[in-house]
Amino acid sequence: MDATSGPGPRPRDDAPADDGRARHVSAPHADALDLSLLPGPGEVLDALTGALALWLPAQRWYAHKGAGTPQVAIAGWAPLRLAAAQLTLEVVLAVRLPDGTETLYQVPLALRRAEAERSAAEIADEAEPIGVVDAPGGPLCAVDALRTTEGRAALLAPLLAGEGAAGPGLGLSSYLLAAAPPSAPAPPSAPAGIPRTRLLDGEQSNTSMILEVEGGAPLIVKLFRVLQDGENPDVVLQGALTAAGSTRVPAMVGAARLAVAGIRTHALCAQEFLPGVEDAWRVSLREATAGEDPAAAMEALGATVAEVHRDLAAALGTVAAGSEEVAHRVAAMRTRLAETAALVPQVAAQRDALEDLLAAAGDVPWPALQRMHGDLHLGQVLASPQRGWVLLDFEGEPLRPLAERSLPDCPLRDLAGLLRSLDYVAGAVRLQHGADAEAWAARARAALHAGYTAAAGGGGREQEVLLAAFEADKAVYEALYEARNRPDWLPIPLAALARITAPGAAAGSGG
Repeated sequence: MDATSGPGPRPRDDAPADDGRARHVSAPHADALDLSLLPGPGEVLDALTGALALWLPAQRWYAHKGAGTPQVAIAGWAPLRLAAAQLTLEVVLAVRLPDGTETLYQVPLALRRAEAERSAAEIADEAEPIGVVDAPGGPLCAVDALRTTEGRAALLAPLLAGEGAAGPGLGLSSYLLAAAPPSAPAPPSAPAGIPRTRLLDGEQSNTSMILEVEGGAPLIVKLFRVLQDGENPDVVLQGALTAAGSTRVPAMVGAARLAVAGIRTHALCAQEFLPGVEDAWRVSLREATAGEDPAAAMEALGATVAEVHRDLAAALGTVAAGSEEVAHRVAAMRTRLAETAALVPQVAAQRDALEDLLAAAGDVPWPALQRMHGDLHLGQVLASPQRGWVLLDFEGEPLRPLAERSLPDCPLRDLAGLLRSLDYVAGAVRLQHGADAEAWAARARAALHAGYTAAAGGGGREQEVLLAAFEADKAVYEALYEARNRPDWLPIPLAALARITAPGAAAGSGG
């Protein structure tokens, strides 16, 4: 078919003569996508791989910045929705770096006419074009589908309806949780029109959007950008806590699974959104700057973390910390220390004392290992006036392999992460306001530690040794990061290492 013939069939030579009756054939909108004129979406996507390779490194969620321009191939795709002027596709890219590293990225795309007219709201909502492909009827433009109102609606429709999608090399299935506590928002039905959505500011390793549900509580829908084989802990852990009736996490509503390139994993999840609340980092910064007493709030936060650990252990089980498991984890901390000491002289100066601390951690009994948050800091905690402290983002450290993030570990690591975060509050107050908040941080650390221990039980020398080791391990990681990226912040982890290894130190920053 040539580009000017139009989508309809040509008249046959033996067609009956016009009988004079009026006939109306509606003309397509100038911006409409007539798929009968266009090459297949797979052909269009293949033509976009070069543009995608240039576009990817500039995205905030791209995990391989500084690694060079990647090679990009289409691992799989499926059509999601065709509107009058836009085709939305679920797309997974196979990204190969110059060093040979290969990673799968979820990048839903929207295709439309390059010169299509847009409303002011749509223009403000969209990102710059990724690339343009020549096609019959005019060039096609590709954009990140999450940057368009119609694209977000197309991604949400299967999830809200509990449906799926299929295409070359890719299958998508969605499900809604059958059981949820009374506090959880009811799973919404798929909207008849385009739902009200917006992207959440400050996206990091993933992309999140807010869905406003008619007559119901808003939802936050998180799309996982980097894909690895296995179940995402963010879905599994918050789903288990929701099913157990916990109010200490946003209630999980549903999720979608993706099969592509030989893996099966979670593509996105929907959960309760708590509007108008602050995270504990902002709350702590304000209170530390004002010199407010943190004891009551931090004791409550410690108790909340212990409650979440207890519920996760009941829902997902525990395993004994055998000698091999302990040795493996201590060896990983020793490796991190050696690598950092080779690059940060200030850490090398404390290496002997830190080695002694890790040796002591390997000699004391460990509590049972269990599923836990895995990347807990004050930015992962919300202060809800109605519910108290609420934990979120149970995905673990995004740069670690998914299989590692799904393994049981010592729950004291979560407590150590919060202790380190409180230390950073004092450092931020000093750097940003020139004020001394060290006394505030010391009181906050002690209260957090006491609140956790009172709620979780245990305590004693063994717990103090382990907690100090986990906090030191975190500070070693921080020291390497700050030395490379923010030298002005390097004194924060260095001071923590000096405190933790000082003669007679009790529980690191928790003491």
